[in-house]
Amino acid sequence: MRYTLLALIGSLATASAQPQQDLDTLLRLLPASNTKITGRINARDKSWEEWQRRTGELPPDFSKLPRRPFLPDPLVDVKTGAAIHTRAEWAAQREHVRALYEQWVFGRIPPKPSNLKVTVQRESKDGALTIREVLLEFGPEHKARLHVQLILPPGKGPFPVFLTNHPRTRAWVNTAVRRGYIGAIYQAMDPVYGFEDDSETFIEAYPDYDFSCLARWAWAGMRAVDFLQTVPEVDKARIAISGHSRNGKQALLAAALDERIGAIALSSGNTGEGNPWRFTTDAFYNESLDGITTNFPHWFHPRLRFFSGREDQLPIDQNLLMAMVAPRGLLLASAYSEGQGAPFGFEQAYRSVKRVYDWFGTPGKVGLSLRAGEHPTTAEDIEKYVDFFDLAFGRTNGKPPETWVLGYDFDTWKRLSGETAAKPGPDPLRYLLGDEPAGLTYPAASAVKASAFSSDGWLADLYHRPLQIAGAKYAPIAFGDDLKADLYLPASRVAQGQRVPVVIWLHPYSHSTGYSRQGRRPIEEFVKRGFAVLAFDQIGFGTRIHQQLDFYRRYPHWSLLGKMVADTRAAVAAMRSLDVIDPGKVYLAGFSLGARVALWTAAQEPAVTGIAMVGGFQPLKLSTPDDGSEGIRHFSHLHGLMPRMGFYLGKEAQLPADESDVLSRLGSRPVFLISGTLDHYAPVDQVRRGVAGRSNVKLLTPEDFHRDTPASITATADWLAAQAQK
Repeated sequence: MRYTLLALIGSLATASAQPQQDLDTLLRLLPASNTKITGRINARDKSWEEWQRRTGELPPDFSKLPRRPFLPDPLVDVKTGAAIHTRAEWAAQREHVRALYEQWVFGRIPPKPSNLKVTVQRESKDGALTIREVLLEFGPEHKARLHVQLILPPGKGPFPVFLTNHPRTRAWVNTAVRRGYIGAIYQAMDPVYGFEDDSETFIEAYPDYDFSCLARWAWAGMRAVDFLQTVPEVDKARIAISGHSRNGKQALLAAALDERIGAIALSSGNTGEGNPWRFTTDAFYNESLDGITTNFPHWFHPRLRFFSGREDQLPIDQNLLMAMVAPRGLLLASAYSEGQGAPFGFEQAYRSVKRVYDWFGTPGKVGLSLRAGEHPTTAEDIEKYVDFFDLAFGRTNGKPPETWVLGYDFDTWKRLSGETAAKPGPDPLRYLLGDEPAGLTYPAASAVKASAFSSDGWLADLYHRPLQIAGAKYAPIAFGDDLKADLYLPASRVAQGQRVPVVIWLHPYSHSTGYSRQGRRPIEEFVKRGFAVLAFDQIGFGTRIHQQLDFYRRYPHWSLLGKMVADTRAAVAAMRSLDVIDPGKVYLAGFSLGARVALWTAAQEPAVTGIAMVGGFQPLKLSTPDDGSEGIRHFSHLHGLMPRMGFYLGKEAQLPADESDVLSRLGSRPVFLISGTLDHYAPVDQVRRGVAGRSNVKLLTPEDFHRDTPASITATADWLAAQAQK
């Protein structure tokens, strides 16, 4: 799919009513942006809404921007669509990517100033270390100012540099200094650290440039590099940069744009750093594009917010920004279990970027480090970053880390399974779900107990489980293959001795947190209406995130979705055996992946009374290569849910079964389905055709993206309550 840079930028000026309609839709669907921010958007505007009203800017004409559900290929020119073969073509690609990032994500960034003025304000000793305080002044009339602090090890040098915008109160440089690096701290940072943000001076110094807060911080880092080039003690070929969280975002931009920076360690910057925008939709329950531009409207250029819910139409993505670092050192690091974590996105980005490093012939300059724990780093994490810098700079030998957590790809599955072609049997659903091994039935328990003979491990404590649910009584439930679930009972009804209906709530693609991050609201709504609610993590998610990596080595002919269905059926059996549960009223409800699991489980399990789905339904036989959805690749190549579907790629009409056929297996059992008209995972016209003529299906198609909103949660709970009354 080809398009030109000029066409993309020119689309803003297209005479069409659609951009205004798209803006009106955004204003209806999204909350107002936060005005209590710690930095400035620009010299005038206090919010995204103020910027839009003042400038009159409209979204691009999305009808002219192609839908690209997968990451853009870094070795395909974003301007011409031609494959890149030469270093000259790569240099041109860098400029094209930069132009698009300035247009849509960061705003226009000034050129390097030519009038750098350096003033050493103070020099002191801290033991054997020399502390040098420097003021940089540059730009028109030297209006731009930047304080830099150098921490110099003893000796003549030259020394490598660890560059960051973390102040010494956030002891980011300490470890690097002990290991022989110059610590270099530039004072362009969030004022929450207790220091002024010198990059604020850039706004008035460069009024013709609309670069955002993160871009200003990154540009400050590049100006610090200007200064470092003049310092005799600096090894100019060995300047590394890093920063944590929001500071990782700006560090990546600095390293991408400034080739004098020899290596970078990303550090839990997640959205806007190591996690591509395409994997920040609500399906993943991490920090969404609309969420980050709502809460921190000054971080990115206001135009980025136009792509809320349309992440697949961004002409660039974070893998391209990371690829701009090649062939210099790049470490993608984050925690796979942190609240805003995105191990799936990091792994996808790493696979993409590694191809560029292989193309350069420098595979040892890129690494992936997904650690356990929450968002904050420890001293050991910084040691590992410096380990990587030592490796990238040739100070040590070895290989960079490559710590997969999920690790799936279609070609590896084919190698492990030995399957090379489709061989559907008499039951197409069972064929796609894979060959389930024979398994034991867990002994049924009739009464809830205060403890269970199974554990969900240490991550449950990190997620603060069980959740605190108003009006609920908690009980742990053992079920299936040594699994543990959390049961939330409506306390008042149980106290009266009533048998209650149950909802098994199934989470979306929330790898980092399982059902915890967004589970409280739906669980509370269901409990409020008198339901018991059972929640647990699927394989590859939350407390069970570690179980995916070796799944296809252990079960090459089964499938992840097949395992999810088996586990959910076991949960159904566990619920039906309890004396507090009405065995004739067992419902499944879920969003995105959870909706999908609900549908496929109900098709295999007649004891399911009914299902409620938000998103997660697409009749793939109707899918076409140009419909903008992930289609079959969603199942076979991206998430590994049903690898055998990959044999039908490009032959969708020949699929032995799709989700419309799965729906038919439910017979007359009631189904509630919400599918937004703007959901790019499932074109709404395909959804409507897939459920047409089915009297048991209630379909709602609100004007919305792929989201489980308070309104959809309420609608789901109301529908379930009405069903339970029948």
